[in-house]
Amino acid sequence: MKRKIGFAAAVLCLLAAVLCLAAGGREDGKNTADSGVRQVTDSTGRQVEVPVHPERVVILNASNVDLYVAAGGGASIVGKASSQAYSPEVQEATAGASEVGIIHSPSLETIVSLKPDLVIGTNVPFHQGLIPTLEKAGIPLYINELNSFEDIFATLELFGKWTGKEETAGERIKAMQEEQEALVQSADGSTPPRSLVIFGSPDSFSMATGRTFAGSLISQLGGGNIADTLENDSAYIPLGMEYLATENPEVIFIIMMGNPQQMEEKIHKDLESSPAWAETSAVKNGRVHILPYNLFTVNPGVQAVDAMNLIYNYMYP
Repeated sequence: MKRKIGFAAAVLCLLAAVLCLAAGGREDGKNTADSGVRQVTDSTGRQVEVPVHPERVVILNASNVDLYVAAGGGASIVGKASSQAYSPEVQEATAGASEVGIIHSPSLETIVSLKPDLVIGTNVPFHQGLIPTLEKAGIPLYINELNSFEDIFATLELFGKWTGKEETAGERIKAMQEEQEALVQSADGSTPPRSLVIFGSPDSFSMATGRTFAGSLISQLGGGNIADTLENDSAYIPLGMEYLATENPEVIFIIMMGNPQQMEEKIHKDLESSPAWAETSAVKNGRVHILPYNLFTVNPGVQAVDAMNLIYNYMYP
């Protein structure tokens, strides 16, 4: 029953993504060759007028940079977020782009100085806060949130339209879909382990639900995430040692946000020192895995299949 529910949810998510994309790409009277713009709906529901084929693009987060490059638009990126998560392919394609600051602290002055005809951000307050100023400067800001494979596929298709390279984007989508489906089929019929995804920040530890990217991978591969047994609509739930002891996860994934050395010290102090932690099946059997920064601290874009393959191998060794 758990698997059937997960499949139905996946279908509904895919349908929603397709509908959102359709809304985002819907053209109205202004979307003509003469006007040179098209009206799209971003992840916040805002109507945004963007160039039919943007020529100077600034992107404020690594995930959207990755997908814009994959859709053939690397040459038009003049500004990008400062990040350590870029693949060699993306680094090469955006070598000439200026850095505009980290995702949580973009430089408005730098962005404006690059004279972009389009800025792409994600759904965080630091990007939404730029909207009024950029609008006054006549610069459109498109907010594009990425939480799942469906979001990745929809984004690639949309960016393919903007770059004028729909075929390139389509080939990427097809290849990723085939690899994703192969992993899902491999997991079909297997009994998933009780799992836990811990998101660690310098301030706290939280459990990641199926509403997060990492949590969605577990759901697609059979489920078993103990955070999803709680009645909660949030992406993250505070980690409680009593709940940890009760649910006794068989495999634990840790995503660290922050300085690696400081986070490892925090893990030792706040988790490993707890008797409840030491008694879990995952700890006793050596199935605690710190997930790679470049694949899990942000949506990995076209590397999403690599992230899914890693989770699969840890779930079903």
